Amino acid sequence: MKKETILKIISGLIASLFFYASFSKLMDYEKSQWEMKNQIFPPEIAWLLTWLIPTVEIFLMIVLLFPNTRKKALLGSSILLTIFTLYIGIVMTGVFGRIPCSCGGILKNMSYGTHLTFNIFFITISLIGLIIENNWNISKNWFHVKKRKELA
Repeated sequence: MKKETILKIISGLIASLFFYASFSKLMDYEKSQWEMKNQIFPPEIAWLLTWLIPTVEIFLMIVLLFPNTRKKALLGSSILLTIFTLYIGIVMTGVFGRIPCSCGGILKNMSYGTHLTFNIFFITISLIGLIIENNWNISKNWFHVKKRKELA
């Protein structure tokens, strides 16, 4: 399979995840706001995150679809997914004395262990995409440098 095809599949999967996650939050904004207020954050931060998280997810979803922004989008996706995953991991330890996380959509039916595995899968494919993207850019640049030297 060609590298570009693999990158399109990876980017499409992650973009689909962010599409679903962001629009499920925005379609039932009041519920999302209540769920965010149920988190451990102060109300001001919860209010900010209610808008910020779907906005970032939509932004990443869009920039994942363009080859010239895909590398940065894969990095941003890896970071965002890692933050979510660390938060789930911390919640699972019981450090807050309660379970504040209320995920929407299909994720609400998952156990925390399943949700953690789900997130780790998407982190892994985003990192694989970054590795492929980096190697591809390095090999493309190396090819052009070598070609220029041969022509000189």
